[in-house]
Amino acid sequence: MDTSMIYEIRIRGELDAGWSDWFAGLTCTNLSGGETLLAGSLPDQAALHGVLTRIRDLNLVLISIRSVGGDAS
Repeated sequence: MDTSMIYEIRIRGELDAGWSDWFAGLTCTNLSGGETLLAGSLPDQAALHGVLTRIRDLNLVLISIRSVGGDAS
């Protein structure tokens, strides 16, 4: 059973695209207002928790997390 989900995670601060590998391959997009959107597919809840742990470890401010559906692959 494929449990991949697509997520959008908003954080305060601007990160460049080079951080994508650090955040499990999620795409980093800078938004207006000094926020970054991390978006993409994660294979399971453990991977999501890993990304959230990295956000915490970098002392970044988490604004929101949104599941936007299952992976179409």
